Amino acid sequence: MKHAPWTPDGFDDWQRHYPATRFARQAGSLDWTGQFLDCWRQRHARLPRSTTIVLIAGLYSEFLSGCHRDAHRALTAAGYRVLTVPVRSARGVVAQGKHIAAWLSQTLAPHEAFVALTHSKGGLDTIAALVGAPALMACCDGVVLVQPPVGPSTFIDEVFSAPGHATHTSLRKRVARAMLASRWMADGTRDISSGRDPRIATLLQNIPESVHLIHAVSWSIEASTRFDSHHAKLNANRPDCAHDGQFYLEQQILPGKPQVCLPRLDHGQPVLGGLNFDAGRFWLALADLLHVTRSGHSPHQIQTR
Repeated sequence: MKHAPWTPDGFDDWQRHYPATRFARQAGSLDWTGQFLDCWRQRHARLPRSTTIVLIAGLYSEFLSGCHRDAHRALTAAGYRVLTVPVRSARGVVAQGKHIAAWLSQTLAPHEAFVALTHSKGGLDTIAALVGAPALMACCDGVVLVQPPVGPSTFIDEVFSAPGHATHTSLRKRVARAMLASRWMADGTRDISSGRDPRIATLLQNIPESVHLIHAVSWSIEASTRFDSHHAKLNANRPDCAHDGQFYLEQQILPGKPQVCLPRLDHGQPVLGGLNFDAGRFWLALADLLHVTRSGHSPHQIQTR
């Protein structure tokens, strides 16, 4: 089936597809959906080419061929230096944050300005990295968190809820639990579940005001890939409640932080594409949004550029 090109218009259609959803946009000046639509229509980023763009993916991304490929290609073609941070699902948020901070400190030039474009758990990892490395935070001109797992994954919680050898537990669920509990995935998976490190809640509640941060939430009605698309399960658990195939809409919200609301965007689409979604244009628009909304958040760049 051929799909029409994805567009960020029409977020409020969730009321037609998911009428039981309890959701309200961020109040007033914190709803930046309109600004994102303007950036999407620009088709190019006004972010200075001297700013490095750092891509940070989420859980299991090291196992996904082509993860962030379209974003890297489009941003590089636009003239930016693009860095993709190597991440591992074996690391929880705190450990991954330390790794990201160390890697960027070694890879970036002294005082090199950058923005971070992140997906899913990669957003939480990035906040941990910046909070733990003030010198790095001082060089960061903005962070985008797309579909951040602010709340726990209902799907992951369910996988780990039943006794491991219960007769009613399906073979598929037992295999999934064994994989997710393996040393290659355990700590990272834990930190998107209800059993997450309690330091994560403190981290998200105390993001420094100096960090220019935007978070994007979404819903979808169709799986774009076999990865992180659990529509049938989430629909059955909470009928008519909006989700992106992995997280319900309210589980993605950072209260009090600028928000972009996106329709028909499955959880895997930003990094893997699918359903005629232009991932390159998407991340380019988010880089542009960081730049045009930065006033008051990055005085060193405003003074020197």
